[in-house]
Amino acid sequence: MLFVGASTPAIAQRAPRFLFPILAAVGAALVVVSFTRSLVRFIRGRRLGAQAPLVPLVIGLVALLLLVVFPLSHLVRALAPARPGVPRILAGFGDWLGSEGYPRTSPHRGLDFAGRPGVDVLAAADGRVSVARDNRDLCGLIVVIDHEGGYRSVYCHFSKIGVAVGDTVRRGQRIGAVGTSGQRAWPGFEHVHLELQRGRDVNAIEDPWLWLAGCFEATRAYPTDRLVLTSPVRC
Repeated sequence: MLFVGASTPAIAQRAPRFLFPILAAVGAALVVVSFTRSLVRFIRGRRLGAQAPLVPLVIGLVALLLLVVFPLSHLVRALAPARPGVPRILAGFGDWLGSEGYPRTSPHRGLDFAGRPGVDVLAAADGRVSVARDNRDLCGLIVVIDHEGGYRSVYCHFSKIGVAVGDTVRRGQRIGAVGTSGQRAWPGFEHVHLELQRGRDVNAIEDPWLWLAGCFEATRAYPTDRLVLTSPVRC
């Protein structure tokens, strides 16, 4: 129920912002209690020479990893101070864990750059805006920029869009503001989803990390003979 609610924009956008994190915390506490009890029963059974129930222990261990350990590690990553000049990425390309650290039903299609709500979203490269609208799906408010060479950069979860279709934008130009539209991020995990597509095929995606030159620097000269991406948020 928690996963369905958090993954459905119609539900996630209407639920109180702290509802799902609270439910997740309660669920994590129950998982820890259940695993502890299974571990105690297993140890007692072995000491008494009886057949110890192994299956509940294994199930509890898997649940502990997926619902407690992985989310806690992502929480530490979200709260840790960022290194100067290095973008903080909450979820990488192909990851099977989302930005909050919970399992996904499919590999992640891009990079999630952490950013406080309301801060500027920057164009990752020069190009022309081909999409700027509410997508009414998990992406939410979306901006798509076409680049030379047939590539497109896709940005999701805006709170406000600052460009219109047909606009020509420069690298580092403000194109909107960080938000939680679509699959609403939990407090502390707000981010911009950046995706790199080849041509018009939405499933022809590449890892933006392989094209990333770090954070945007206004005084830096970037290559013009090939596509180079910079972070969509300041860092």
